[in-house]
Amino acid sequence: MLTAKQKKYAVFGLALLMLAAVKFALIGWYLHSRSAVAAVQTVSCKDAVCALPGGGRLRFVTPPRHGQAFELRVEGVETKSATAEFTMRDMDMGFNRYRFVKQPAAWQARVMLPLCVTGRREWTMTLILDDARYRLPFRVD
Repeated sequence: MLTAKQKKYAVFGLALLMLAAVKFALIGWYLHSRSAVAAVQTVSCKDAVCALPGGGRLRFVTPPRHGQAFELRVEGVETKSATAEFTMRDMDMGFNRYRFVKQPAAWQARVMLPLCVTGRREWTMTLILDDARYRLPFRVD
């Protein structure tokens, strides 16, 4: 028969094992859900217009410049939400997700690029339309 102190340690040990099992299950779920993210499709841009699959397009209403806000429009797509993130290759640019606002004929966003102290000009925008992801490389003047 277990003493009261032994029972207390047994319950504590069992609780720790259950907590560890839940933790490993959550880690497994997280890693599995990250691998299930939709593939990113690369889209090319020409003359400030990027043709999206399905007939839609992303348009730079004003040219992108460092330190200045510029406007983007997504036209010709049926989506419930639209967001954009900006990155540079091999450089952490921090969290910078911008939401597009639904307008009568398009989705519009006013964005500002994160500051790049190296002076690099090659950016990659990841456009997220519901579950679809598009990678749009562009260059800042």
